[in-house]
Amino acid sequence: MLKNILFDMDGTLIDCEVDRFIPPYKAALAAKFSAEPEMKKIIETVLTGVKPMVTNDGSRTNREAFIEYAQGRLEMTPETLEEKMTEFYSREYEAVRRVVTVKPDMIEAVGVLKSKGYRLAVTTNPLFPLHALVRRLEWGGYDPASFEFVTSYETSRYAKPSHEYYVETLERLKMSPEETMIVGNDRREDVQAGALAGLTTYYLTDAPIDDGTADAAADMEGKSADFLAFARSLPRAE
Repeated sequence: MLKNILFDMDGTLIDCEVDRFIPPYKAALAAKFSAEPEMKKIIETVLTGVKPMVTNDGSRTNREAFIEYAQGRLEMTPETLEEKMTEFYSREYEAVRRVVTVKPDMIEAVGVLKSKGYRLAVTTNPLFPLHALVRRLEWGGYDPASFEFVTSYETSRYAKPSHEYYVETLERLKMSPEETMIVGNDRREDVQAGALAGLTTYYLTDAPIDDGTADAAADMEGKSADFLAFARSLPRAE
């Protein structure tokens, strides 16, 4: 019996496509670091710093992997960069809000599931600080308190598409895979990786991502309206 629902964020809880996100994100970074002589290199480091997190082997947190990557690339220390990025996510990052689209059916589905006693968590790829991810949830119309946990670069030691990312998250939350569903719009990162971790999978097809490398079939699939109907049909969690 299902007791736990994990949600991807971009393309699932909110609409925020990568090709629409990156330009205003880079512009906001440029605004933040405009006075720095190595502005271009800072932006490059922030953007390419996702690589060591995606390939993290579990030996350190994704935050630590990023700091290790940034070490020596800039005159600015990684600690100073992180401090300035924390300021960025509180200020200039607001400019990115315009590319986040609210998904009313998913907002309602989360409310329905919460009222029925399901444990809910956000399993977005943990490549950002928690503060930045919570802001996107708020822009999408969610109360972050609806979710028990949001994976972030501070706490995760793996990233999608590794199925170890889901294994780690389940262990942290003490959730059984047999009682847990992952809802996501990426066939490789959510469906295949989730299935390898033993999860029930729901492929959300509002904005599907399928690069052709995943061979796992979803247990269920549909658009946001279909998922809302599914949430309404579920019994109360025991």
